[in-house]
This record gives sequence, structure tokens and C-alpha cells, in this order.
Amino acid sequence: MQRTTTTVILVTGLVLSSWSMAGTTVKTEANMAASAKGKSATTPERKDVEEALKWNLKDLYADQAAWEKDLKKLEGQVKAFKKYKGKLNTGASKLRSCLDDQFDIIKRLYRLSSYARRLHDQDAGDALGQQLHERIGQVGTRMGAAMSFVEPEILAIPAKKFAGFAKTKALAKYKHYLDNTTRLRKHTLSPKEEEIVARAGDLLGVPYDIYQTMSTLNLPFAEVTLKDGQKVKLSQAMYGRYRATTDRADRIKVFQAFWQTYKDFRETLAGLLSGAVKRDHFVAGVRGYKTDLDAALGATNVPTNIYTNMIEQVRAGRPLLWRYLKLRKKALGLKELGYHDLYTSIIPSVDMPYPYEKAKGVVLESLAPLGKDYVALMQKAFDERWTDVLPTKGKRSGAYMSGSAYDVHPYVLLNHNDNYNSMSTLAHEFGHAGHSYYSNRDQDFHNSDYPIFIAEVASITNESLLRLFVSSKEKDLKKKLFLLGEYLESWRTTVFRQALFAEFELKIHQMAQDGKPLTADLLDKTYLSLLREYYGEKEGVCTIDPLYAVEWSFIPHFFYNFYMFQYTTSFIASTAIALKIHGGDTKARDNYLSMLSAGGSRYPVALLKMAGVDMSGAEPYKVAFESMEKALDEVEKLMEKK
Repeated sequence: MQRTTTTVILVTGLVLSSWSMAGTTVKTEANMAASAKGKSATTPERKDVEEALKWNLKDLYADQAAWEKDLKKLEGQVKAFKKYKGKLNTGASKLRSCLDDQFDIIKRLYRLSSYARRLHDQDAGDALGQQLHERIGQVGTRMGAAMSFVEPEILAIPAKKFAGFAKTKALAKYKHYLDNTTRLRKHTLSPKEEEIVARAGDLLGVPYDIYQTMSTLNLPFAEVTLKDGQKVKLSQAMYGRYRATTDRADRIKVFQAFWQTYKDFRETLAGLLSGAVKRDHFVAGVRGYKTDLDAALGATNVPTNIYTNMIEQVRAGRPLLWRYLKLRKKALGLKELGYHDLYTSIIPSVDMPYPYEKAKGVVLESLAPLGKDYVALMQKAFDERWTDVLPTKGKRSGAYMSGSAYDVHPYVLLNHNDNYNSMSTLAHEFGHAGHSYYSNRDQDFHNSDYPIFIAEVASITNESLLRLFVSSKEKDLKKKLFLLGEYLESWRTTVFRQALFAEFELKIHQMAQDGKPLTADLLDKTYLSLLREYYGEKEGVCTIDPLYAVEWSFIPHFFYNFYMFQYTTSFIASTAIALKIHGGDTKARDNYLSMLSAGGSRYPVALLKMAGVDMSGAEPYKVAFESMEKALDEVEKLMEKK
């Protein structure tokens, strides 16, 4: 089950390269699909849901009039901001005043945007939310233009003079922000060159835009007739559903038909992916980076050895994946396990109902190892209605947390469906909420935005603590197998599969840098080789049909410029952290909570080290893989009893 953290740019046109516009994390794929599936003709109207199950937006603004008043103040601040233009090199006090006003403006914009976004997401049919969102977006565009001079002017200050500014008491609070800005000085171009690169932005986005349109709207997906006579047109969503069917002949039919469609268009799709890789190489070259990977990770100051170490450590752990796949083969009663057999459940469906009130109680109990203060915070969030709980007509699907209202509190959107998956989603999003709450509480606004590299750690830590708690209490054989099966499958999809993707992405960038054309044949060959290596075809574990080599063309993340490795590192880090905390290690707990409170006041790797995790080494992988091995041991024993 994959989760992704999405950085949401609330302000169209605003670019602050050293201060990311995070604040909203989104849970996707399986949970969004489950939520959408849960909506039906019986989905209630919003007016019919009791207030206790709706978020309280009055904490943001008492009413629209209060929102309008704050918007007017923001517009005045944006208009007055031009007074700083051309003056940032005149002294530390002037730069301090500019930064104070800049971040106060952004903070106000975020609060206004949060109100508009929450209104829109709770009911897309309510015109007010859309109207307010569009209006604040227009103000944000003007704000971006008004602030566009700030970082170029900071970087234009001579290094020696700037060093003098940085030592003053006036700028002490902005030490990390300024360091993060100026560390990229050698990769920052002249104002005119920066303008040219900015203007090229629309062109650089063309490969992905075309890919999205083609893959979601224009591919002529095949229709198949299943064993029961049902006819299914295999769109991406329907492929996601029917690849897990229990009938093997149907699974193979679905795989063959779906991937043949992509194969028929692989030359065009290869051209688009090649264009995206050329885009990354162009930007890296223009900015003076040695490699595309250096450029991608340099933006957030994550060392490239974190990426390569992840691939090395996960490759070393493949025997555990193979052991899991052999269990899958045995559970399914197959003579030979194929790639088309990896999504169907090996555990019969079990009934594990968790209505919202029960789910809250279980989650709170599971988080007890984090301490009384943390549990009290979660209880406070429930009592004060930080959450919009139920699916309603017009409500956005899926789940997310928004921590962008710095002076208020985080908001969580759920679509609770009374099952274990929904309870896990609750724990996940409140992991994000706890992170944002502690960060906003203990850091100045400009240091409160934690980096994307660690954004999923708190959420997965909560999920892990929930799983460990529920598993330890569960006595029913089938339910325990279900929980362990879900955990092992998350290892396959979030650790091994994402590491495979990350290695493929690195290989194709390296090949392109070496001057090799990224043809469809080369992409197929490279991807198929990795599939066979990761899934153990040579070891007799899983066979890979050559047709499935075209799967690379199905993964939109390959257009995201070295993003996917963070799924794996976050899972490993949070697993290692959760195991120590669940085991009663109070020092590990306190270190972890200190990391949450540190927000974005340090660089990503340093933040994780605060929590006792060094992703440049082998230790967190060792601890996490031991957890997977223990789960495998348990499943094997339980399957023997069964």
C-alpha cells in the first residue's frame, strides 16, 4: 500500500526555492479508492451529519466577514511590500524587517487558503469554497510577483558582506533559512538567466502533461470478458481492481490485455519519458550540478549516498522478499508464481469492523508508548473537531492532513468506512497532525515547514504502533494472518517495489547522461532485468512474462525527478523508530518527539538523526528487516496451524 506526501503549492506563481510550500499531506491510492468505493447512493448529505463528525472551521474564521477582513489586510501588506525592493543590501536590520513581513504575509495567506480549501473539499458543490479559493489564488499570484526580488537580492549581496549580516543578532532567528538560501548560491544564475529558466518552465512540463493526458484519457484500453461473463474495460482504475481477482485465469487475462495496450504505444511513451529525463539533465547542467541525482537531491540538501545506500540495503534484503513470495505461492496453491499473482490476497477476507468511535479508542490506546502528552494532544484533536470524518455527497475522496494554518491547528479530512483500513488511515493522518502541531508550536513560522524527506515518518510510525498494538491483542487466527499479510504486502510494495523504481530511474538518467538514446527497447530491457533481479526469477521464485517489461510506462512517478526513494526511506526509518518506542525505549520516544518539534529548523538527514536514525548506514535497515523476518516467522507458524 503506497502513500505519498504531496507538497501543495497554495500560491500560484510564488517560488521560494529555499522554503518549500508544504503543509498538506495526502493519503492516496488504496485508501482513496476504498473511500471512493464506499460512496454510494446512500452517501448522506452534509447537512444530515452530526456536528461532532465535522471539522470546526470557526477556529479559522468566525464567518466569511472575518475572512474578508483578513483578506483585505493581506492585500494591503502585499501592496506595501515593494518598499523593500533594492534595499536588502543596506543592512541586517532592513533584511530582518523584509523577512519578518514576508513570512507574516505568507502565514496569513496560508490561513486564508486553508479556510477556502476546507470549504471546497467538504462539498465541491458549494460555490462559496470554489469562489474563495480562486480569489485567494489570485492574491497569491500577486504576492509571488511582489516577493520575487527577495532571494535574488539576498544572493546578490557580496559573500563577505553577507557573512557580516548573518552574524548579527537581528538575523539570528533566520540562520537556517539564510543558510539554506545561500548554500545554493553557486547553483543560482544571474537574474536574466533565472528569468530564462523560469520562462522555460512551461516547456519543461510538456512531457508529463502529454503523458497524463494520454495515459488517463487517450489510451484505447482493452475490454475483457471474465470467467463469470462480466465484461470489463481495463482502465487504470479497473486494472487496479481486477488484477487482484481470485481467479488466476482472469488475472492473467487482465494482465495480458492491459499491458498489451501499453506495449502498443510504448514508442510514444518512451519518447515522453526520454523528454522528462532530458528536462532533468538540462536543469542539472544549467545549474552546474555534476549529475541529475545531485541536482534533484541538492534542492533539499539530501546527500546522494542516502539514495544509493537505500538501493544497496534493499537489494541485500531481497531474500526476505523471496521468502514472502514463496509463502504467497504456497498459500495460493500454485506450482509456479507469476508476476500476475502478486496482487490477489493470500488471506481470505475477514470481518474487522471499526466504527469511528471504536477506531478512535483503539488508536489512542496504540499511541500510549508516545507518552501522556501525545495521547492528550490526540484526544484534544478529537474533542475540538479537527477532523471531518464521514463520506458525504460532494466531499473530496481519500484522506489528508493540512497543517498550513500555523496559528490555529491542523485539519484532517477522512472518509471513514468502519474497517481496519480506515482506522489505519486515521492513525496515519494523525501522525501528520501530531508532527505539524509540535512543529508549529515550537518553531517560528519560517522553520515550521518540515522537509518532504521526513514528512511520512510520523504518519507511518503511528500506523506501525497501531499494527503492533492490534496484533498483540488479536487472538483470532484469521484476523492475525490478515494483519500480518497486510504488513508483508506493504513491504513488497513500499520497500522493494519503490526501490526497484528508484534504481530504474537512476539507471535511465545515467544512461542518458552517457549519451544513450532511451528507446522503448532499452527501457524494456532495463526494467525487465530489474524485475527479474528483484523478484528472483533466476532463483526460481517468480517468473516475469516479457510483456510486463513495459510496466515502466505505467508509473507517473518516473516524471517526478527522483521522488520515489523517499517512500522506502520513510518506511524503513519509521519502522525502526516505532519498534523501539513500542518496546518501551523512552529515550527513543523522547528523541522522536524532539524531531517532531524541530520542524524544518535543520536539514533532513540531521532531523532523522535527532530521532536516532542514520539513513546513510545499515542500522535502520537491519532493525526494519528483522521486523519483516519476524512477521514471516509468525505467518509460517500460523499457516501451519490453519
